[in-house]
Amino acid sequence: MALHIHNEDLPGNATSRTFLGRDHGGVPISFFIQASPHGHGPEPHTHPYAEVFVLHEGSGTFLAGDKTIEASGGSVVVVPPNEVHGFKASSDGPLRMTCIHTNDEMLTEWVDPQ
Repeated sequence: MALHIHNEDLPGNATSRTFLGRDHGGVPISFFIQASPHGHGPEPHTHPYAEVFVLHEGSGTFLAGDKTIEASGGSVVVVPPNEVHGFKASSDGPLRMTCIHTNDEMLTEWVDPQ
């Protein structure tokens, strides 16, 4: 059976909404719908699966392993499993993107700052 889920029905707030596949019939992905203000973003962390960032509008600075990637709307950033990564919104307006976790739940290990 198809599901239709309104954005405001997902947990979170105007900055970040969360979809966990396990809570919606065992769908094998999870994702965040982000509207991150300037300077907002998670600290370095890893996942045991790939994460795919689909940027719709704005720009961000991504840490991916030992690389720094400047990306903007219309771009896709792919981070392989177990690679340390994070991002910060760098545009004046919000960084709007979908952060896809290739798993039915989000498993995150935070990395201590060096």
